Amino acid sequence: MAKLEKNTNQGRISESVIGSDMEIVGDIKCNGIMRVVGKLKGTINCSELIVEEDAIVNATISANSVSVNGNVSGSIKTDAVEISSSASFNGMLFYKRIAIDSGANLEAKLNYDPSGEKARKYVKPKSIETDSKIIKEETQTMQNKLEI
Repeated sequence: MAKLEKNTNQGRISESVIGSDMEIVGDIKCNGIMRVVGKLKGTINCSELIVEEDAIVNATISANSVSVNGNVSGSIKTDAVEISSSASFNGMLFYKRIAIDSGANLEAKLNYDPSGEKARKYVKPKSIETDSKIIKEETQTMQNKLEI
């Protein structure tokens, strides 16, 4: 995979993992590294995001650096992005530096954005409020079934 130099101090940053058996819907804020192996839908704000090969992410992402090896759809605002040959990305990408491996599947609008101005003007995709409502309704239905 094409590599970009990162400006992080790896000795002091913790790593959070969304495991392969996890599916998360919501807003996530992480000060360190976030590694996604499972499924995630919502918003992500972290220092560094790593999307592993079998992961599925549908999100609005804001991170200093993003490494995509799996399936990502939505929007990404980052200083540096690496997209591997096994990756699939569909959406809007705002970046300062980019590395794309041969074979990567991209259906994206690429926005070179060193100042961050384009990303600030971009209107955020639909809120996940609808998804939260569906989850609440499904939870209530399951509780009703358990009471019967």
